[in-house]
Amino acid sequence: MSDTEEKPAMEVKPEDVFKNVTYYLVGDIHENVVKQLDDGGAKLDSYLSEMVSHVIADDIEADECAEAKDLFELPIVSSAWVGLSVKCKKQLPKEIFSLEGLVFSGVVVCVSQLDEEDRKSVWSMVTYHGGRCQTRLDKHVTHLITFTTEGKKYTEAMERVDKIKIVCPDWVIDSIKENKKVDESIYHPRLIEYPKPESPPKPKTPETEILTPTRNLAISPGPGQQLAQQIAAGLRRKSSSDEMPRNGSRPGTPSSSSAKEALARMVNSRLQQSRVGDSPEARPAPPSPLFPHAHPSLSPGQHPIAPQITLGQPPALNPQMMTFNPLQDPSLGSRTLRNITNNAEQAQQGLRPGMNKIHQMFNMPRHARPPPPYPIPPHALQVLPQFWGHDPADNIPPDMCLLGCVFYVTDYQAILGQEEITTWKQVIEQYGGQVDSSYSSRVTHLLCATQYSDVFQLALKDQKRVVTAFWLNDCLLQKKLLPPWQGLHIPQVYRDQKPCSNQIICMTNYDGEERQRIKQMINAIGAKYTGYMTHSNSVLICKKPEGLKYDKAKDWRIPVVNVHWLTDLVIGNLDALRLPVHVKYLQLGQHNEFSMDIVKVQGLMAGWKTPLKVSKEAWKKFIPAAKLRPQPAPGQENPGVKHKLSESEKTGPLAKRPRLESNGNSTQPRVMFTGYPKGIVKRLQQIVNDLGGVLVDNPRDCSHLVSQIFSRTMKFFVAINACKFVLTKEWLEESLIQSKFLDEAKYHLNDLKGEAEIGCKLSESLQKAKSKPLFQGLTFHVTPGVAPPVCDVRNIVESAGGTTVKRRPSAKTIAAQMDEKGKPKFIVITCVNDIHLCRDLLAKKIPVYNAEFVLTGVLRQEVNFDIFRLGAH
Repeated sequence: MSDTEEKPAMEVKPEDVFKNVTYYLVGDIHENVVKQLDDGGAKLDSYLSEMVSHVIADDIEADECAEAKDLFELPIVSSAWVGLSVKCKKQLPKEIFSLEGLVFSGVVVCVSQLDEEDRKSVWSMVTYHGGRCQTRLDKHVTHLITFTTEGKKYTEAMERVDKIKIVCPDWVIDSIKENKKVDESIYHPRLIEYPKPESPPKPKTPETEILTPTRNLAISPGPGQQLAQQIAAGLRRKSSSDEMPRNGSRPGTPSSSSAKEALARMVNSRLQQSRVGDSPEARPAPPSPLFPHAHPSLSPGQHPIAPQITLGQPPALNPQMMTFNPLQDPSLGSRTLRNITNNAEQAQQGLRPGMNKIHQMFNMPRHARPPPPYPIPPHALQVLPQFWGHDPADNIPPDMCLLGCVFYVTDYQAILGQEEITTWKQVIEQYGGQVDSSYSSRVTHLLCATQYSDVFQLALKDQKRVVTAFWLNDCLLQKKLLPPWQGLHIPQVYRDQKPCSNQIICMTNYDGEERQRIKQMINAIGAKYTGYMTHSNSVLICKKPEGLKYDKAKDWRIPVVNVHWLTDLVIGNLDALRLPVHVKYLQLGQHNEFSMDIVKVQGLMAGWKTPLKVSKEAWKKFIPAAKLRPQPAPGQENPGVKHKLSESEKTGPLAKRPRLESNGNSTQPRVMFTGYPKGIVKRLQQIVNDLGGVLVDNPRDCSHLVSQIFSRTMKFFVAINACKFVLTKEWLEESLIQSKFLDEAKYHLNDLKGEAEIGCKLSESLQKAKSKPLFQGLTFHVTPGVAPPVCDVRNIVESAGGTTVKRRPSAKTIAAQMDEKGKPKFIVITCVNDIHLCRDLLAKKIPVYNAEFVLTGVLRQEVNFDIFRLGAH
């Protein structure tokens, strides 16, 4: 297929090329690169975090590059990736533009006395394999490529021969063939000799004179058309005698747009051949149709709010598991691996229980939303034919996949609240199931979170089907009643202290739904998860044996295991913790690794040995309703997916609103909204426009924050440090009647309930913020795993007058930074999962604090060095 035929399928709109990219800049990146990223829909992040998808840098030696690789495992690409992706009209593979690990990584090439066609080809090959080309011979150049021993550049390079290698073009081709930089000394152009003609030479044109050189060391000729042929052959990785086609018009230099277009075409063609994909770990996970990723809750101990589920198009459930706090059975101590160590001798001898118990210093349970459903393995029902869902003879329609199922729900009321359970009931009924308010003989399925309730024991005795909300959600996605096939489909085995509460686990090479599911499994066994890897990590969960984390784990002797190890622990098989690690857990790259071993949960599967037969009454009651239900449009079959028109789609775009002047001297109110529904916000924004006010997007710029409650939102956290007034919407509504902005005195927000929950009066907090910036004189360092994200915490700190640093100084330096009252001037904000990064501080009794030091601090406008301090109990 020709390029012109492929183009419509591969190209995207210029403004969408980088729409899924969140980038971070290291060093001096040209403003044109930043403009191309912004024009392509990319978002700039001011701080390194897991939210970043691409680090743009041209110097791998920069400190921030090491931080991006070691802590966050982020892909680092050169600025050339941006320009060439724009020319190809799609994102090119990041691996090609990595600053290290490629043949010519770290190589800066300058060419001399090559014709333009050959110069283009050399430039393309060097750039494609990780190097850089430039026309100037300056201090950055590492290699001069030429076929002659004459010229100004050659003379200058000879004077700096200790820093610049002089080679002929064959060095590029042979290095690519060998997949490494070959010895430059045998490719010096002085080794090329021109044979004497056997007969009197005929008149030759300048072009033919440079086509016949040979070299002593059996290296193929370099310049002219033969060089172009060899370059084409090197790119194809095979010998070819075909002559490289020449364009009718020649480009000016390798940095010209035509040369870049040539490289872009070559990269694009290579991409079609090799289909090299982006690193899965660095790609943003696609949003799940069932569990859209929500911003972490900013309220301490508060569960994330479940997304709205509406009737009509059948929605899916939003179950949420939580970490429980029981006492572990002491008998498990001798069988539980307390610390999977990096030391081989200790691994062979085994370790005494009780080591590495930093987690016991804190009592901060983690709450996490269950991950999106993971597809059922194709062979699951084949290997377990004795277990059944519905009776196959009933031929149940997919949109009635719960027909005949009668559920009783326990445990989840205390976790999520009765309102959420009511929504679940509506969902179950839409798929043909029923939910009873009490347990009875007619119940077919017990929906529970743990195995320790009385009703669970009764259901097990009655041979009912016992399942979790994870199982229910996955069956709704599959639109089929299936026996449990994953560890999270079984109610939690562990009671109090869980078997891996002293473990710090990391993962690599997983993406999207798989990544979210592994996080939930780690939470189920009580371990801590970190997105980065250090020596403190005890296990690495790995999909395939490659990547930086995998290499580091091998170097640091950290056990690398598959998901099967995690699944066995989730279902209660503590033999997985025995040392040495069983070989079955060390095999990476297996298919269907999320499947659990049903043999290990046979005692819970009695209810699945008999097919579920749907009664005639159930058929009559639900099937007519199924026929009347509107069918989803093609491509929208997933449960819970329902397109809702945005306000702009319903009523058209909002009139262009005034922008805040950059000098910030506007005398008109600068207004921002929080806590109101979008429809109300749109109406209020129009009032601001009509009255001549200014709408702002940055809470640090607002003078008037309009809200209905005193809430813990990012806008409130930041705006309270900058705004003059927090008002209700009545201020705008009555101002519209008077056709002018009214005095604010009568419209101050008065939320007694919110003030009681936060523990302060809003009016007093605003007055304190006006008198002096809260964090003035304080310096903060935020560790990577803190929630809300590091960038948000830094934004709040800076809005309150504090400063932030990305690299934490030594414990000695921090200890020395005290004020005259003996209070710390350097504040470390961390969390339970990152506490191992602060061991040196804790050992010297240097205080570290949780995120509430900042969040609650700004709402109360007070610095409290006691209640938010993390320390040993």
